[in-house]
Amino acid sequence: MKAVQYFCQAVLVLFARAAAFPLADLTGRAERLPAAAQSCAACASLALEIQNTAAGLRNTQLCEYFSFCDGDWSSLLSYDFNLPQIRAQDSCLKMDFHRETCLKAIGSGLRKYQPFLLLVETSIASSNNQVTWMRSSTQRLAELVMNQINAEFGSTDLGESELEASASNLESSTDWNRQVKVHVILRDFTRFIEKTARAIRFMTAVSSP
Repeated sequence: MKAVQYFCQAVLVLFARAAAFPLADLTGRAERLPAAAQSCAACASLALEIQNTAAGLRNTQLCEYFSFCDGDWSSLLSYDFNLPQIRAQDSCLKMDFHRETCLKAIGSGLRKYQPFLLLVETSIASSNNQVTWMRSSTQRLAELVMNQINAEFGSTDLGESELEASASNLESSTDWNRQVKVHVILRDFTRFIEKTARAIRFMTAVSSP
């Protein structure tokens, strides 16, 4: 008889403990935490796909328009429009990595490249589908990064400053100048997204249990 009483008391204690932690509250916590942790779960693979596409488009344009099919574009290195890049002060390198600073630099750069990628899209007819995918995927990546910033730091204020060159200023009346500008955009964007992909892979690695 006493064993039965002890069993009933134990069951009542368990029910009391369960009541102290409502199911809805536990479910809410389970939903909120993964959402913050996984906001950018697909960022690494998406950034790598964008990187490969950008590099391929850069090489194709060099070959088709400039006949630099060996990948040597040294004669075009003097052209520079001060497009966004991941720099030392953005703290994306392993030696001085700072997650918030790096994520904000990535998010800001991805957003700034949008009008320039649109200019590329209207300038390369032979690879238009690839450029369209690259631009829309870059926009998606920017959204994922911004969601991650908001989830981790509660703010998406990037403190952006205006670029010295805007996409409208890069439009040209001659096809040669236009194609040079398209090359510079693809060249600089490839560098930017390559460093972005590397930084995101590092973030993912250090965040993994």
